[in-house]
Amino acid sequence: MTRKSDSGGRWSAMVGFVAVATRLNFSEAGQDLGLAPSTLSRRIAALEMRLGCRLFQRTTRQVTLTEAGEQYLERCREIIERADEADAAAMADTVEPRGTLKIALPNVYGQKRIAPLLPEFLARHPRLSLQLLFDDNYADLVDRRLDVAVRIGDRFTGDFVVRRLTANPRYLCAAPSYLARRGTPRDLANLVEHDCLHFSPLVDGKRWRLSRGEEIREVTVSPLITADNAEALRIAAVEGCGIALLAEFLVADDLAAGHLVRVLEEWTVAESHIHVAFPATLHLPLKTRAFVDFLVEKLAD
Repeated sequence: MTRKSDSGGRWSAMVGFVAVATRLNFSEAGQDLGLAPSTLSRRIAALEMRLGCRLFQRTTRQVTLTEAGEQYLERCREIIERADEADAAAMADTVEPRGTLKIALPNVYGQKRIAPLLPEFLARHPRLSLQLLFDDNYADLVDRRLDVAVRIGDRFTGDFVVRRLTANPRYLCAAPSYLARRGTPRDLANLVEHDCLHFSPLVDGKRWRLSRGEEIREVTVSPLITADNAEALRIAAVEGCGIALLAEFLVADDLAAGHLVRVLEEWTVAESHIHVAFPATLHLPLKTRAFVDFLVEKLAD
């Protein structure tokens, strides 16, 4: 097993050996490597001592490989070739994004706003493939070995970089059929008398925090339906099950079609935003930078 302390010397000796074996001349090999022939000769001598065998037959007129030297040369060339391939692959990643990009996305927002953009992103970067994780909980970027995450909200913990993309307006809304049956609330206090549909991952729990100008109020709801999937709540709202607090990206089409209407429009939810997060690192991989820049281009307001 190679010891860490001698790994650099072993590599230098191997490269020097291949140069001499290729040229069969210490002076010419030394010129190729920018080394004095005497330095190169000492490295080869130390290598032979470590291996316990002679790699070259030396005379005053010529240098030839021994049988052991020929076998060693074949293995050394293979190792150096693989190292060159590894260097080339690493350098290619600094020129063109490549490999697999692992992305965490909020469930519904990811489906509605991010997924439709991905074909264009892949067309721009044909050497990339994507691995998508749809989850409304905040997946740990390091533990899950994720490259980037799109997140909803403004509260963050962890060692990563965050860039804001766009606002995330949220509305109180209900189906006309529900309001016809139960009446339209005239004040926030009336919400406690209504069937409410609650998104459980909200950081404030079952408290809906809303504002009107300088006035801020919190309403604690007793939900008829609690779910960790916003799309399920949207469907329940459209079917007349109750009043929901849902993001604009989720209900915009229903509001335009009249399937839902806004309730207590003068009250707005505390401002929220969509962000993109990625691990804090000295050298950000090109594939991650490409995706972050793409999202900023497409979504930033």
